[in-house]
This record gives sequence, C-alpha cells and structure tokens, in this order.
Amino acid sequence: MAFEVMPKTITAAVSPAYKRQVNEWQMINALLGGTGVMRAMGELYLPRHENESQKNYTKRLQKAVLAPFFKRAVNFSTGKAFYKPITIQAADNKSELSDKILELVNDANKKGDSFAKFCNTSFKDAWAKGLGFIYVEAPAFDPNEVRTQAQVEAIGYRPYLVYVPAEDVLDIEIDEDGQIVYVKLLERFTEFNESLKVTEEKTRIRVVTPNEIAVYERPMTAVATASRQVKQTPEFTEYAIMTDYPIANNIGLVPLVPIYTGEKKADFECVSSLIDLAYTNVQYFQDESTHENAIQFAEFPLLILTGSDGKEITIGANKMIAIKDDKANLKYVEHSGKALEAGRLNLEDLRVKAGYCGLKVLMSDNANGKSANSTATEAEIENIDANSELKVASDNFVDSVNYALWLYELYLGTAQPNGQANYVAKLDGLYSVSQSDVREIAALMELKSAGEMRLETLYKEFKRRGTVSDDLDIESEVAFAEENRNNPEGV
Repeated sequence: MAFEVMPKTITAAVSPAYKRQVNEWQMINALLGGTGVMRAMGELYLPRHENESQKNYTKRLQKAVLAPFFKRAVNFSTGKAFYKPITIQAADNKSELSDKILELVNDANKKGDSFAKFCNTSFKDAWAKGLGFIYVEAPAFDPNEVRTQAQVEAIGYRPYLVYVPAEDVLDIEIDEDGQIVYVKLLERFTEFNESLKVTEEKTRIRVVTPNEIAVYERPMTAVATASRQVKQTPEFTEYAIMTDYPIANNIGLVPLVPIYTGEKKADFECVSSLIDLAYTNVQYFQDESTHENAIQFAEFPLLILTGSDGKEITIGANKMIAIKDDKANLKYVEHSGKALEAGRLNLEDLRVKAGYCGLKVLMSDNANGKSANSTATEAEIENIDANSELKVASDNFVDSVNYALWLYELYLGTAQPNGQANYVAKLDGLYSVSQSDVREIAALMELKSAGEMRLETLYKEFKRRGTVSDDLDIESEVAFAEENRNNPEGV
C-alpha cells in the first residue's frame, strides 16, 4: 500500500502510466472540445511554418476550423451502442427493483441525471479515450450513531455514481490480487468567492485506501483558462488535508471501477480504438489550414515587369500603362493550380481515411462474408455483433457498471459477499457491420469525394445498409449539408 497513515499534505504528482497516456488524452479532449480549444492549443496542434511571422501565424490560426471527424465518430458509435437505453434488472430476472435502485435509475449522480444518461455520457468519454472510471460515492456518517439498517433509511442515506475521466486519476496502485489499494483523484469544482463576489474554479485531491478517505485542498489559484483541455494542474502543487479528514472507509474497498474500452496494454493503460482517427483528424486540421493559406496567396496574380526599371510606371485603377523601352514586357503571372489540386486531393484522401478509421471499430473479426459452405442465414448470424471493437467495449462497460452496482449495494448493506450484484445492467446495441460493407461504404465515400456521386444517393446507400437510421430525413440532411458547406464544424 502507498501509506498506512494519511499524510498532512500531498502533491498532484502523477504515475508513470499517466505520463505515458496524458498526451493522447489531451489531444482527444481538444478534438472533442472543437475549434475553440484547438485554436487555444496554438502551435501544439497547428505548428508555425518555417519563416512564418507571428502576425501571419496568428491570422492563420484564427481562420483555422476543425472538421469534427473524431467527435462525430464518437457520437455515432456511442449512438450505436446505446441504440436502446441501458436498463437495470434483477439478476434473477424475477425480482422487482428495490426503492434504492429505483432512486439510482432516476438520479444516478445526484445531479438529476438518470442512470441511462449517466451511462451514455460516461461511455462516450471512456470510449473516446480507451479508459475511464466510475467512483461510487456515499455521504459520510458517524457509524457510532447510525448502526442499523433502519437508521440508515431514516437519514435518507444513498450512494451515488461519479464518472471520473482518465486524466483525473493521477495515481493508482493494486495489490498482488489485482485489488485497488490506493488511488489519488483530482476533483474539479466551483466555489463562490465572497470577497470578490464571483464564482471561481478550484481543484482538490481525494485519496482513498481500503481503510480511509481523505480530501486535500489548496489556496485558490487559476485553474484552466478554457477547460481541462488547455492546461493541466501543476504536478507538484501542494495540497493540505481538510478539516475532519481522514474519515473511515466503511466498505473496506476502494470504490473505483476502471472502464477499459480500447486495447489494454497494462493495468490502467489502454489505447483508444479511435486513436488513428484522432491523429488523422489533427493532420487534416493542419493540412487544411496550409491549403487554405496557399489558396489565399494563389488567388492574386502577380504583375511582372521585365526589361525596364519601372521608375516611371504608375499602377492603379483607371490608369493606362505606357512603357517607353521596346524591350520591356509587362504581364501577369498566375499559379498553375497543380499544387493546389494536389493539396485538395490530399484532403479528400484524408476524409476517406477518416471515414474508414471511424467505421473499422464496427467491423467484426469474423465478418468477412459467408464461406462457400455456409448458408445465407448462417453468414448473417456470423456478421451480427460478432466481436467488433465497439461490441467488446460495450461488454466491458456493462461489466464495470455491474461491479459499480455491487459496490452501491455494499454501501447499503444489501450486497452479496461473493461480488455478484443483485441487479445488473442490460445494454442492447447495434454494434457491427461486415467488412464487405465497410469496403463498400469506403468506396461510396470515395465516389462522393471525387464528385461522381450525389450526397442524396450516398445517404440512400447508407440507409440501405443500415448504417443510418431508417427514419433519417435525407432531404433535410442534404439541405443542412448544403447550408454548411463552408462551415466544416457545422456539418
């Protein structure tokens, strides 16, 4: 264990595993944050060109717009996983939900979010990053005064769920049995400053062991200028333990549940299934900015004068140019457009690549189409939800939620001692498509990008394959795309 007795002060120092992953979490948060956050990151995601002045770079940065490929893929695949809202049912499929479970269904986090909404937003963030956590919180009470179940009911005691993003789990340790024995969490909150009469952003640290829980605060300083996407808490900032802490951990376990939705590399290290799409999206952001900048210069032809010093020539509106020197030659030089066309084709290729990276998480491992010896029905069964990355991630998420439900009951004193929850979550989604469908969809997108297929036809093909909902209004989507043709973030 990290320590037996809670220290009086602690820092925001992070684990080696955290350091290995934080750069990708930061990139993903920026992509989810949109154009404003990407611009705020400056040269980190939009490097300055060689010999580009700060003034010109600032202008280019202010014009850069993020095409939300990654964000749309996260939302789309999350919608597939939560095609039907997640529900809670009795493990025996017979019993009714208890009153405390019904309270959880209606308000999972004591902020008014239903269990279905809490799970949807939690999965979305964990799916984007490959890793997330659920912390089961419970109000503190004096065990010497509240001893019986009736007394617990009388004070209205109820645990609740808190989603903790991966970047807020600063350090974590497990024992030889794989049980979490120590965790350090960064908590972000707001507090009203009475002297300044303004709400301020603050951070604190929560340290949890099987025996104790402690919360540490520090004097207020500026946190993030825009959001957690822009600035991380200084690693060695010191926090002091709050009054009345530490308190006893009544359940004897660290109530933190990891959610693995990507490729697990080690304990609490996981690579997002959408990481290739994230990097492609950043590349597109950079290349599109370069392309737009090149177009700006290529739009204006250059007036070239040869064979004369040009001292007696005046250029301007309503002016006639007279050249006395017979050898002089005055002409416009325009860009041939070949480099611009190459840039445009590069962007089209990146769009197709982004589309494929978003679709591949829906591909099942054995969805290669039917074999020569299988019937059409057998091939169809093989293709349904068979081990696609999204399906695996959803199954892992449900397992994590089920353990969180067991911890919830453990706080209430109604849990079974073997770790099996009395109530379990159920999630039915549309998880996968066949690899042949993915190849066909990619080919269709290439045809659309090349201008050889109308958007309306593309949507019809998507609907025929079940890629989009049957009730999608194609006409309105086409109209929306047309209106936002020059605004990638709105499309």
